[in-house]
Amino acid sequence: MRSITLGLLLFAALGRTAQAEELSPAVDRLLWCGSALYWLSADAYDAGNDAEGDQYEAWSENLGSRAELMLQSEGRDEATISAIRDDYDNRVVAEMGQPGARYDVTACPDLAQ
Repeated sequence: MRSITLGLLLFAALGRTAQAEELSPAVDRLLWCGSALYWLSADAYDAGNDAEGDQYEAWSENLGSRAELMLQSEGRDEATISAIRDDYDNRVVAEMGQPGARYDVTACPDLAQ
């Protein structure tokens, strides 16, 4: 039973990684920046800066919505899109501010304007 559960978890993890690797560079950047701005909005709200949090949240929603439309146009279903977005949220929070981050978070607001 344990090996079956472990196998299913491994399959799910590999499936998410494969889904992310199949994304176009445009969708990848929208999702990465959307997630980064989401985390920045949470930080701003936590610091009591609601106006800044609102701005980051609006940008995040803009980028996430655009990425979802692109994924839908590629024929991906809602469950797959949700899994991809969850994967990005987890990876981006670990990457932000690191030297090896895929994108510069300070350039992300430009995508939403």
